[in-house]
Amino acid sequence: MTPLIDVVFILLLFFMLASHFDQWRALALDARGAKVGAAVSGEARAAMLLRLHADARIDLSGESLTPAQLEQRVERALERDPELVVVIQSAPEVELQTIVSTIDHLVSAGAPEVRLQ
Repeated sequence: MTPLIDVVFILLLFFMLASHFDQWRALALDARGAKVGAAVSGEARAAMLLRLHADARIDLSGESLTPAQLEQRVERALERDPELVVVIQSAPEVELQTIVSTIDHLVSAGAPEVRLQ
């Protein structure tokens, strides 16, 4: 009986050590009122175009930025226009994690609206 208990204990340890207990964060997306290819409202709002390249480069108006520089730029732009919309245009090869990280940086900078194009 002892060898069977040892095997069960070893299996228990294996699965405990091999498991990940990370808490996953969900990205809330609300697409109920979204319209593809048309303006949502009649008023024109200022927008900032942000490009993500396949090599994880962030491009704002032709200038490459680090995530910290991006946050500073967005904060300064929001001081001038609090209703600024940030539009992210990414290359097809960009990894999803890069897009989500960029959105996190924009939200932490205080961007009220972020759109993916």
